[in-house]
Amino acid sequence: MTTEQPTADSTDLTWLLNNLTREPGVINALLFTTDGLVLASSDALATDDAERTAAALCGVKSLQADLGAFCGHPGETGSRLRMRHVVSDLKDATVLLFAAGSRTGLGVSVRGDSMSQEVSLAITATLKMISGMRPVLDARERSGSA
Repeated sequence: MTTEQPTADSTDLTWLLNNLTREPGVINALLFTTDGLVLASSDALATDDAERTAAALCGVKSLQADLGAFCGHPGETGSRLRMRHVVSDLKDATVLLFAAGSRTGLGVSVRGDSMSQEVSLAITATLKMISGMRPVLDARERSGSA
């Protein structure tokens, strides 16, 4: 009897995202696919907001992949310049976007500007969380026949 590898599609990771929102200043967390589908979100994020945010973050992640030439790597769209994270500094909040797996992203919203201690702590906590769930994220397969 073989045991299937748990994946982000078959494992409820909401509890991990809720743990992340307990970090100082963290408002919401959202795990999404690179085609803009929600895999999990923190409890405080409404379903409609999670779906819109997943689509928006997916677009930002996609745009980042096209910056290779701007960074001195003509014709590169991601192989050596894989995204680690993107910081969007808004007036009263910061949005962090992380590459969480080969086809998975993680968005985190934090109170305060990008230079705040809360954002620094959120980045560290998120990177630790991603590292801990790497086997599940890397094994992510789309469920069903879609």
